[in-house]
Amino acid sequence: MARIKGRTVRASVLAMAALVTGGLFLPGTAQAAGTPWSVTAYNGSTSIAKANGDFANNGGVYATAGINMADTSNNGSPVYVEVKFYFWTRPFIGAPEIWMEVDKKQTSRTSSAKYVTANVSTRLRPSSSKARASIMVCEDRNNKADKCSAPSIVAFDY
Repeated sequence: MARIKGRTVRASVLAMAALVTGGLFLPGTAQAAGTPWSVTAYNGSTSIAKANGDFANNGGVYATAGINMADTSNNGSPVYVEVKFYFWTRPFIGAPEIWMEVDKKQTSRTSSAKYVTANVSTRLRPSSSKARASIMVCEDRNNKADKCSAPSIVAFDY
């Protein structure tokens, strides 16, 4: 290995990588623990899907929902989490600020009874200073409406 002012090139490269990744995180990697949330979907009084996690400002670039989800029914219908992203903004000049939905994403489906992790993100809006998410866990049902939990609403200022 070559040496640069008493350090190996490898050590310098690792130090640079640490500086770069320390300032900006990839989508789906929350910077710090955010606002916690938890939801459960039921069929009658029987739990069919559970999910929990946090909603956080991810490096000043993304709003990220960290997710742990499980299929609690074992009935052959997979489960997923849906996240609707909102930002506090003016829809047009002169209008009052409102929560405007700007994105909606779903995780992949799982039939695992053990918790599976996932993340969904959307870019923060420079014209806003507040992000909010409406998060539901749902059972994906063929040829019928999906059965979903009540939404958990979480938010942060940035």
